[in-house]
Amino acid sequence: MSQALPQRVADIMIRDVLTLRLDQSLHDGNEAMREHKIRHLPVLDAQAQLVGMLNQKVVLREALQITNVYGSNRLSHHLALIPVEEVLSGDVPTLTPETPLAEAGRALLDNRQGAMPVVDGDGRLVGIVSSVDFVHLAVRLLEAQPA
Repeated sequence: MSQALPQRVADIMIRDVLTLRLDQSLHDGNEAMREHKIRHLPVLDAQAQLVGMLNQKVVLREALQITNVYGSNRLSHHLALIPVEEVLSGDVPTLTPETPLAEAGRALLDNRQGAMPVVDGDGRLVGIVSSVDFVHLAVRLLEAQPA
């Protein structure tokens, strides 16, 4: 492995993060996840402060409830009626760019999260780190080992 061994969240996090606004709908979130092949979207308020994370599990849960009541024919229509704000939980565990990778991995496991937002000292979103990022790191490290 020619690069230095990653040590901190900043070394593996995704910096160009797709986000949602509180005033957007579950339909918007679902479409963004589908189009970009992702499962987690940080949600920002009007001041661009992190207020939550929308994940695929939440969208699927709401879609199942809608389908049970209204059927699947107009699912997109009904998802568009639900503001993201209505389905967000209040607590969002976060990491900082300086968080050691071992600590970040434990946080993902302990919080049963597939991804966690990375914030700076002012609470501004600067990245996201996911279990997929850790798998990429593991593959790089394994491939770098001598045969």
